[in-house]
Amino acid sequence: MFKFLTEHWVDAFLVFMILISLLTGNKTLLYAMGIVFVLRMVRATAVLEILAGKGISWGILVITIGFLAPIALERYDLSQFKAVFTSPAGWIAILCGIAVAIMGGKGVIVGQTDMVITVGIILGTFLGVAVFKGNPVGPLIGSGMAWFIIALVRRIIPF
Repeated sequence: MFKFLTEHWVDAFLVFMILISLLTGNKTLLYAMGIVFVLRMVRATAVLEILAGKGISWGILVITIGFLAPIALERYDLSQFKAVFTSPAGWIAILCGIAVAIMGGKGVIVGQTDMVITVGIILGTFLGVAVFKGNPVGPLIGSGMAWFIIALVRRIIPF
């Protein structure tokens, strides 16, 4: 059994995450894991390479469109736009937008280069959705936050 898991740990991990996704009703993770697992099983390495290289950019594009579509549909009026610049909540939101853009940018880099952070963020996001009923929208920002906290802690305690 140990030899099998050593040789097929990726498959075992994907199947385990699919089962946990089913048990917790996490459809987003279920679909993502299922697609990746099927692509792996049919040996669609070229497709996985494309997704590894462009998937995050495509996801950011779709999320950005999702935020802009209500504006295009005129679901907000000019007074709401004005409130962004004239209220404390608006300025806090602007600052948070800047912070998550910076952290998300760092998260893209870290997420592609540091497996410990990548797997930790995936598992943390999964637990946040399954246990705390959150939404799986923050792996990039989570990676960036992890980068920031790790950099901060390393200034105090080198590791």
